[in-house]
Amino acid sequence: MSSAQRNTSTADVSETSEFVEQRRADSTPFERELWDIIDEIPDPHIPVSIVEMAMIYDVRNDDGHVTVEMSFPCMGCPAYDMIHNDIRSCLSVIDGVDEVEIDVVWDPVWTKDMLTESVREKMHEAGISL
Repeated sequence: MSSAQRNTSTADVSETSEFVEQRRADSTPFERELWDIIDEIPDPHIPVSIVEMAMIYDVRNDDGHVTVEMSFPCMGCPAYDMIHNDIRSCLSVIDGVDEVEIDVVWDPVWTKDMLTESVREKMHEAGISL
């Protein structure tokens, strides 16, 4: 279930890490909508979204020019292009989005500490150990 589909009960808020919530805090309502759309994109290797994986660091809109700042759990990720294409495909059809730029950053370095307990449980249930 994505954050776009969740209500705001206490149990649901735990789906998003404190790291992500801090990054979303200064977002405009439109940028929060874009965050929610990106939260629909599954990680191709793990049964959670790329937002739940804390791979999305920021989403900014500047008059239709949307910049997504993100990282990957490892360099040389085989799904690098696929994830970029998924982000562009999902956002480029949204009214108010004219251009999508993706900036891959390595600072801060992604760590498993960015994952919530709920995400860790989903990974464990899928047979993925941390």
